[in-house]
Amino acid sequence: MKNFDKKFFGFLIGFAFPFILGLLFSFLWFYIDKNESRVLFYLIFGVLLGIIIDLRFLKNWINKRYELALWFIILIYLVYNIGMYGFFMGFPVFNVLLGFVAGYYFGKRICYRNIKSEIHQKIINRVSLFAGLIVTLICISTAFITLTEKEIGKEVQGMLRLNFEITKTMIYAIIFIGGPALIVAEYYITKLTMENTIRLTIKHTNLFNPPKRMADR
Repeated sequence: MKNFDKKFFGFLIGFAFPFILGLLFSFLWFYIDKNESRVLFYLIFGVLLGIIIDLRFLKNWINKRYELALWFIILIYLVYNIGMYGFFMGFPVFNVLLGFVAGYYFGKRICYRNIKSEIHQKIINRVSLFAGLIVTLICISTAFITLTEKEIGKEVQGMLRLNFEITKTMIYAIIFIGGPALIVAEYYITKLTMENTIRLTIKHTNLFNPPKRMADR
């Protein structure tokens, strides 16, 4: 499990910097250059800069993955939310999956740092609320784009290759019912994942390191 965690979180952290810097330099090209013959150079430069950062810092980040500053973890989480949101063209359903990742990481972090069980629930609630807040902002963004785009029904129909027409009523239902449902789902996915991760990690630790009996001390 330890090797899995190192590889899993190492990949997530390592991929984030080439991705976000490649994206950032692509935006720079769009706003300050716009010469199509140079767009690839901007993208490659950003990705290479991210790789250089990984080569310099990634090993240390992996070894101290549960000791990293919260702002750094939040940054990585936001990067993947942006990436997920963009990859699925503003369709926020898949962002909810990141609640599993957040819950797993912070569950492991709580156990690694030997945080007292009395404050576990407080941390779990805070992390879950934060994950729900991010999905809330994403849903608001999607709602704004949807309500200001006249042809959004046809675009959704084409994107999902549906054989029926997407009406305004359906769009409103998706926004005002689906949005809150996603927010609630993200909260509970994160919360339950954290609770189960903590429980299973403690159980695994006690299994391989059972507490000594009084006679053995």
